Amino acid sequence: MLISLNWLKQYIDLDGIEISELENALTMIGQEVEKIDVKGENLEKVVTAKIVEKEMHPDSDHLTICKVDNGKEVLQIVCGAPNHKAGDKVALAQIGARLAEDFVIKKGKIRGVESSGMLCSEEELGLGSDSSGIMILPEDAPIGMPLKEYLGVNDVVFELEITPNRPDCLSHIGIARELGAYYNKEVNYPSTEINSETGEKTEDNIKVEIENSDLSKRYVARIIRNVTVKESPAWLKERVESIGIRSINNIVDASNFVMMEMNQPNHTFDFDKIAGGKISVRSAKENEKLVTLDEEERELTTDDIVISDTEKAVALGGVMGGQNSQITENTKNILLEVAHFNPINIRRTSRRLALISDSSYRFERRVDRSNAINVINRLANLIQEVAGGEILAGAVDIYPEPYARRVATLSFEKLHRFVGKVIPKEEVIRILTKLEVEVKDNGDSLTLTAPTYRDDLENEQDYFEEVIRMYGFDNIENILPRLDINPKATMDTTKLYDKVKVIASQAGLKEVINYSFVPRDAMDKIKFTKVPRENLIDLPRPITEDFATLRPTLIYSLLKNAKDNMNKNVSNIRFFEVSRTFEKGEELASEETKLAFILAGENDKTLWNAKPVPYDFYDLKGIVQEIFTKLGFKNYQIKRSAATELHPGRSADVFVGRELIGSFGEIHPDVLENFDLNKKAVLVAEFSIDLIKKYIGRKTVYEPLVKFPAVPRDFAFVVKEDVLVGDILKAIEKVDKKIEKVELFDIYRGVGVLPGMKSVAISVILRDKNKTLEEKEIVEISNKIVNKVKKDFDGILRQ
Repeated sequence: MLISLNWLKQYIDLDGIEISELENALTMIGQEVEKIDVKGENLEKVVTAKIVEKEMHPDSDHLTICKVDNGKEVLQIVCGAPNHKAGDKVALAQIGARLAEDFVIKKGKIRGVESSGMLCSEEELGLGSDSSGIMILPEDAPIGMPLKEYLGVNDVVFELEITPNRPDCLSHIGIARELGAYYNKEVNYPSTEINSETGEKTEDNIKVEIENSDLSKRYVARIIRNVTVKESPAWLKERVESIGIRSINNIVDASNFVMMEMNQPNHTFDFDKIAGGKISVRSAKENEKLVTLDEEERELTTDDIVISDTEKAVALGGVMGGQNSQITENTKNILLEVAHFNPINIRRTSRRLALISDSSYRFERRVDRSNAINVINRLANLIQEVAGGEILAGAVDIYPEPYARRVATLSFEKLHRFVGKVIPKEEVIRILTKLEVEVKDNGDSLTLTAPTYRDDLENEQDYFEEVIRMYGFDNIENILPRLDINPKATMDTTKLYDKVKVIASQAGLKEVINYSFVPRDAMDKIKFTKVPRENLIDLPRPITEDFATLRPTLIYSLLKNAKDNMNKNVSNIRFFEVSRTFEKGEELASEETKLAFILAGENDKTLWNAKPVPYDFYDLKGIVQEIFTKLGFKNYQIKRSAATELHPGRSADVFVGRELIGSFGEIHPDVLENFDLNKKAVLVAEFSIDLIKKYIGRKTVYEPLVKFPAVPRDFAFVVKEDVLVGDILKAIEKVDKKIEKVELFDIYRGVGVLPGMKSVAISVILRDKNKTLEEKEIVEISNKIVNKVKKDFDGILRQ
């Protein structure tokens, strides 16, 4: 947003305030200054001069050789412009003049003829947009005067970064209000009372209809008859051009002036081109055509808002006018529009058509529809001032949804605690009053009603920020807050999550952090069915289709991480993530913290492993068991998994009783194909940390080292193929208290073992903590083991 200092001074007294101080003030109150353009800096060594002679260049049919008097000497200048003659007063850039950062005037030759300067156009001097010829000054212009002094070019233009929540600052009055509150100065508002009206009424000449209040919540129209369309007066032209807007004519310039003054887009129609004496605000028809002011034919959709008469669309509402109703030099009667349009529709139209205008920029961020009458009256007065004409009495004002002002309560106790300092009550009230907030003093609190242009003031905290930025950050001392430094226990859940991350890192996994959002079809892509589709939480207005649904599992994100890394030739994937997952609850979303990790590709080469080996189920299981052991999670059962996202024969579920803690195993081949990973070994695990927490022992029990020897015994049982080895191990562990450890060390299928059977080799460690085991005891326990396996699993001891 460009703000002209000279223009700004029209509304607030800033005399005596240095440019640097003003820059600091704007930045401190939240309107960051990105750039300062001091007008006329490039006009050093540019003077008024007179062409005393002119002749054609001997080696060109368009260049001329001019003798130019700069008041001190007559210089020879080669010029390529077509619009000058002997006797003209011109702007002469002398040797050494720097017209731009990389454009310095030097003495040189042009087609063999020496040139000692340059005759300049408005555009080259940064004084306007006219580049068709050199700048011709009035006949009474003195010779040899610095052009900057002659033109009175002394403006400063600030380029401000206005945040999206402060559209009211996209105007000179908006910035004047901010500075008025900061410097405690009055703001001088322009008059919005109509200067003079005719007896003829606007409502007798034009009717307005809003098809749907969702499209527009207010539309105001006025008519001015018998205007004269011509070049703008110098002051108006200077104002609009000072902030980079090209001057077109007095009507269009007045419209742009009011928009940049009051932050209210508006539009002017040639009233004689409006058919049927009626304006309708409606949705465009599918494939409806409209040629806009930039001479482009636009094909519209039902998302677009159009302004139409009884025959045709005449403007693209909130974005740009139509060529079929534009102001021309022949226009005599004009219709003024000041309206509100739905920001969402404006944004969609603007982005789809790649048509971003000053109007659409403001409508997207919200305009103050309550101020519409003041704006249209200001515009009517200004047009009457610069173009003559008669303003018809009254306005047509269609206002289906009046704006409801926001009300909040500010507690002084909370304010002082938030700021860290007691700001006097009178100062708080002064600041808020200067910001045009209606204040009701309740003693310990204030009831605050926000002005209609401050839709961002919703709650108490918003007003805290207003007070702080206007009070001044420099006025708040750097004092350390009083803190209770007594150590307090970290929440159990936080400690557990941190512990899980440390254990996972120690297991050789690398942490990743992903967004909590996934595409809408993500669960279909990974065949995830543990949470029904109707229980997933979809965002009503996602910023992108990749962030459309809150994820109920971490697996999709980890698979995407693996895919992205493999595309970059990373062959060893060992990632983990600890994060929340979401699904619909009874009232709010149901959240659950999970640990998930993924192994993909193959192990790196080592001295003892010269050839990389692809990861398999047992690598994954080893990490799972290591994490469970270090967490102290013991009393769980492992069963064949029914998870649809995992390989049916190479996956397992972890239960405590009937409660599912999580699953681990190879990814289902169909899922691998969906991610184009069908030739890779990819394994995942996902567990609920919240559920594991319920079954972790609260205390660690330490026992002395046992001084009596352990007795190892190996067993090989032949069982049916569908018997789970994990169940056999759990059963053996419970046979006798002297069984210290049970491990599987081999599974054999082949010669000597019938088809449909398998030989399971199990190592059992026996130990008595109080004495050395006798042979009789060892044989007795061994027999118990053999009998238990035979009874429960129909297993036969292999001889």
